[in-house]
Amino acid sequence: MPTILRMLLLLALLALFGWGCAPRQTIKSVELLSTPNLLVEADAAWQAKRWEAAELYYAALLERQDLVRSELPVIYGRLADSAYRNGHYHQARIALENWANLDAKAIELGYWERTYLDTMAALDKTERLQNHLKWLQAASTIPWATRADAAQWYAEYYRTRGDFERALDALAVFYAQAPDAQARAAMEHDYLAVLQGLDDVRIMELSKAVAVDQQWRFPYVLVGFERGVREAPNKETWSSVWRTMRNLAAKGELEDRASLERTLAGLEDKYGLPRVGLALALPLTGPYGKVGVKILRGAGLAQWRLAQEAVDVDLRVINTEAPGWEKRLAELPGNYSVVGGPLRVQAFKQLYEGVAPGERVLDKRAVFTFLASLGDLEEGRDAWRFFSSRNDEVRSLVHLAVDELGIKDLAIFYPEEKFGRAMAETFYREAAPLGGRIRGMQSYPSKDLKQWGKRVAKLLKVPADFSENKDVPLEQPDFGAVFVPDGWGQAQTLLPTFFFYEGDQLVFLGPSLWSRALDGAKNIDDHYYRLAVCPGAWWEDSEGGRALQAAMTEEGLGQADFWVALGYDFLRFAGRFGTLPSGWTADDVNARVASVRGVDYSMAPMTWDARGVASQNLYLFSPASNGKRLVNAAWLAQRIAQAKAGREKRLDAYEKRQEAEKARQDKNIF
Repeated sequence: MPTILRMLLLLALLALFGWGCAPRQTIKSVELLSTPNLLVEADAAWQAKRWEAAELYYAALLERQDLVRSELPVIYGRLADSAYRNGHYHQARIALENWANLDAKAIELGYWERTYLDTMAALDKTERLQNHLKWLQAASTIPWATRADAAQWYAEYYRTRGDFERALDALAVFYAQAPDAQARAAMEHDYLAVLQGLDDVRIMELSKAVAVDQQWRFPYVLVGFERGVREAPNKETWSSVWRTMRNLAAKGELEDRASLERTLAGLEDKYGLPRVGLALALPLTGPYGKVGVKILRGAGLAQWRLAQEAVDVDLRVINTEAPGWEKRLAELPGNYSVVGGPLRVQAFKQLYEGVAPGERVLDKRAVFTFLASLGDLEEGRDAWRFFSSRNDEVRSLVHLAVDELGIKDLAIFYPEEKFGRAMAETFYREAAPLGGRIRGMQSYPSKDLKQWGKRVAKLLKVPADFSENKDVPLEQPDFGAVFVPDGWGQAQTLLPTFFFYEGDQLVFLGPSLWSRALDGAKNIDDHYYRLAVCPGAWWEDSEGGRALQAAMTEEGLGQADFWVALGYDFLRFAGRFGTLPSGWTADDVNARVASVRGVDYSMAPMTWDARGVASQNLYLFSPASNGKRLVNAAWLAQRIAQAKAGREKRLDAYEKRQEAEKARQDKNIF
């Protein structure tokens, strides 16, 4: 008798002694049965789910010399199945391996594959299962039905072990390999059925493993949608949950979105279609009225676009230039829980200064200001920002100088007024952690233009007798870039002054004020600005910028710019944010902000950390004759090299003139 067969029979016999007090099954003596009759008994036991008897009979059959070879695949398969169900995992493994050795095509069968995977899991063969998964994902010759079944198995295997990312990723890989739309739809239906069978806790666990950039793809979109199904009964969050589910059902990259739409329709019938109340606090008249109108134009376009997606946004606009505007904002119905704006610092202060604690508008509405800073208030607690900060601007500039251009020695040249001082302080504070060293810092009176040149000379350490010795080359400063936090109009006077003092090799770092001014600038002589850089949130040639302009053109709304994009992006963000529950807290707002996904920003995307602090990864621009161009670090480095080469030529020419003059003087002496 072959050793393997003896082992199988021995294991089967040992199983009989392990029944203990369990109800005994009738086991016929295998020695008294002919091979055909033994096969009949084995099949009958297996069909009746008498696993102990089936395992014994099939193991005994493998010893029969008169067994027909064609019966072996069925015997091995059912022996493996019975042994697995009896908890005899090693016997199951041996039977499966013998079957595969007998017929190499056995591994293509879904039955063999499923029993093998279950057995390896029971034996805790983690590494073997991981290797087998890689093999299956690369084995294009294995029938798709077998691989699709294995995909579902691995998803459940990893999920039950708490490895949620791997559970979802396994499905995503197989789904991408599906041969056709029908196969993909079948995977969607199968996994949706699995999700519907899980409890709420398990769904929440899976949903936390879904990254923002994955949310539209299978299987992640189904997880997100099913989470919405579980959260739908909560009337306090239904509006935001509905918006998320609506987006997933409309934009999910699935073969069959109809099933999601049917589920959502049922929930809408049960809980109603939410209506979002939003308020915008903007200056619509006065000196900033044109800016406010642009923001409103972008918001109106977003409202119309959301309506086409069945997202009903009830928008109220409050003119912050009208007396008593803050009272009208406070008196809006409670469902207008989210406010965009104000745009000006003084208007924002009216929402909290001189108001008793608990009675402030900020205590009753989640205010997302269009300001770079909240002043003395705490961001993520008292209010929020939907605007780039000074830190965003500084980080983008220092990163370019230090990390991309290799310029670590920096200087600050700032105007003696509130904005300039605040930006200078931010730059000074933020530069060091990012690798920058401040080598010079100089202020200048913002209104006294006669002093500007003197202050530039002081920053560059120009000798007092420079005006009398203009032919003598100046020493270069010990910094390679200078931050100039002033307006673009002032920069057009200041930067040429640096050139007068041979500062043409310096990189000039400006604030976003330059970027917004350059949007409408024409016929710029960029000689003095070829090494100037400024950050900005709006780039018309970005993917989002082109999409916004296309929408503006389609609706006959004119030209898009930063302010239009601000209104457009805020309303689409807030539309997904939804109405806050009564008695909301700052933590509720921060959690809601973190859950907002799928906003295709037209300007530079915004993100919020767990504390509710916003940040924006800004674009960087250089002035150009037609306005501005996106900065290319390699191109800028080349221009710096050209400026340095130009200085070397001037030094060489100066030295040659000096040598010629000395030779002439020596000749005259003799």
